[in-house]
Amino acid sequence: MMNKKLSQLFYLAASSFAVFGAVAHFLEHFYAPYLFSVGAAMFIIIQAIHVFTMPDTSMREMRLARIGLFSSLLLGLSAYFMFTNSNLWVIALLIYALTSFFLSYRGE
Repeated sequence: MMNKKLSQLFYLAASSFAVFGAVAHFLEHFYAPYLFSVGAAMFIIIQAIHVFTMPDTSMREMRLARIGLFSSLLLGLSAYFMFTNSNLWVIALLIYALTSFFLSYRGE
């Protein structure tokens, strides 16, 4: 498992790529989906590492971690919608944000 400092740095880089990609998409830059995709892939990797390397924890914590992994897959779907020039990427991103908000209060 990644140590805490490296994990925080990875989260910061992933969120920076995702935010810059989303803002660049609104400004209609051609590289926006690529930036967002890098951030989305990093979030998916972080969540997968978190789920698969969890020590023996309660079923509740495992369930919340799995929900986090599946909600991070919405970021990948959102990146796909960016590449297809569909506005559905905003809805997928909103569902991810609401799920993350919910999980932040449910976790310990």
